[in-house]
Amino acid sequence: MRSYDLTELEEMSALSRRTISDYISRGLLAGPSHRGRGARYPQRDLDALRLIPKLRTVLKPEFPNLNSVRIFLDALTIADLRHLVRLSNERVFEVEVRRIRVLNRLKPFLPAVPPEAIALAMNRLTPEQICGVDRGQIQIGSLLDIERISSMSDLRMHEAEARNHSYANDSYAYTRSEDMPSESGPNGEAAVANGNGSAQSNGSGSSDERWERFGNSTVQVRIEKTALSNVRAGPSLSDTIRDFAQQIETLLKASS
Repeated sequence: MRSYDLTELEEMSALSRRTISDYISRGLLAGPSHRGRGARYPQRDLDALRLIPKLRTVLKPEFPNLNSVRIFLDALTIADLRHLVRLSNERVFEVEVRRIRVLNRLKPFLPAVPPEAIALAMNRLTPEQICGVDRGQIQIGSLLDIERISSMSDLRMHEAEARNHSYANDSYAYTRSEDMPSESGPNGEAAVANGNGSAQSNGSGSSDERWERFGNSTVQVRIEKTALSNVRAGPSLSDTIRDFAQQIETLLKASS
């Protein structure tokens, strides 16, 4: 993974050396690999520098000081950090931060359950529900069967349940397969569902096993898995499709 010198870190984060030094002393950044000439800073430090201002701006009540930011950063995986940095839409960013906060609060209560299984169960929640739980306005137990989740120590049971309901990605609650028509485009063509559950497509029906699904609670995009196998379906692809779905959702709401 790439590393950076202090000058590059300043330029790419738009923050001063003094601020960067302060963040290191407060434990928000890992800091350089060594002191003196040739010191290099890891990618995680650059991502953190880009994320901190967004947290303090978009969710200032939840992050009133740098100590609260440090606690949140410490709980993030590298994948979570990279994912949050890439999000440009403030609403999507807020929901994702709140989702991670809720997930991290659930982990201590379900120590025997893999975090991935908890995340799959949380895919049932809408963005509004996630925000309500994080704000303390909704009890998580009223939305999720915690006892049932804790009894499922085998992640494959969660994956099977997720396939039955056609949940995709780890960001939002998605439209269930029974809400989607069977039409789908051939050769990896994406089918986009609108708020009424209809879809635009040119192909014939096929099994859900052929499709990878992306989107949010209103808009869903599905792409044939064989087409995805020919490209690098990494986080950047998922983020791009999710942002695309968010834009469609915004247009649908504006036109309704």
